[in-house]
Amino acid sequence: MVNVRFIERRGAVLTPSGLACLAGVPTVNISSGCAHGCVYCYGRGYSQYPGEGTVLVYRDTAARAERELARKHRKPTAAYFCPSCDAFQPVEAVLEETYRTMRVLFEAGVGVEFVTKGAVPGRFLDLFSRHPGRVSAQVGVTTLDDSLRAALEPGAAPVGERLLNISRLKDAGVSVAVRADPLIYGVTDGDSGLAALMAACRERGVTDVAASYLFLRPAVTAGLKHHLVDRELLQRILAPYAEGHRFQLRGGAGGGLALPQPIRRAGFTRLRQLAAKHGVHVHLCGCKNPDLTAERCHLTRAAAPQQAASTDQRLLWDARSPSGG
Repeated sequence: MVNVRFIERRGAVLTPSGLACLAGVPTVNISSGCAHGCVYCYGRGYSQYPGEGTVLVYRDTAARAERELARKHRKPTAAYFCPSCDAFQPVEAVLEETYRTMRVLFEAGVGVEFVTKGAVPGRFLDLFSRHPGRVSAQVGVTTLDDSLRAALEPGAAPVGERLLNISRLKDAGVSVAVRADPLIYGVTDGDSGLAALMAACRERGVTDVAASYLFLRPAVTAGLKHHLVDRELLQRILAPYAEGHRFQLRGGAGGGLALPQPIRRAGFTRLRQLAAKHGVHVHLCGCKNPDLTAERCHLTRAAAPQQAASTDQRLLWDARSPSGG
């Protein structure tokens, strides 16, 4: 049972992120805490994390976003949902505030970009279909094994629902990619499993997949140890990090422990080879792999490419101040 409460927001709705993959794109958090309860969630390490089983919904997010946008001389091309929760978690208060906020953005000429492991309700698909070219999505899928998904992401949507999300979003005119993050070495990155995942992507018309391996922060390790009742699985996950590599995330958004570089390099090479057989292109997350690549994982894309001739030109938002004016 999830404890849901409304709280007042401190600060702006549209805020910058420390992640390099989100540079120049304002982000929106609808809640603090998330009902998906993913055992690897880095959100547990945030100072505002409300605790297990609690979701604090920010009151009047849509109205505040509307006021912020009215003050801007230059509006952003798009806004990203949500860096520390999921906009489509199974909490009606979250879904309602997300819907109102996205509608406000569209009415202001601002696109919407999001990553989700949840189920996208029909009313959102109707909303998105009315704003072609202004929505891009990444659907999080790391395994087609739903029993494993249930152990790692107990409150998130089943695998079948996420695959259905892809088809429904594409039918609504949304640009859709898959986010295979975090892959877990020796658990979700076997050749047969990855090949099946790439085939499922291609069957649904997805040709781009963003990927990275699990990045351990102290709160992530604590979450794994607390929630995984399968201790053998826990050991399989943590053991390879004994000789891991510590570094800061690119963009200055904190640090943690990555798998040893040779393991990641070999794993990404295998993934790209398997993906290529299905006509799928893999984008690595340079934020979590700065020792391997400077590539962006396309966490956000140009939601309104007709407004800009280049990536730099489309970032019409001043990250130096909350008002962005």
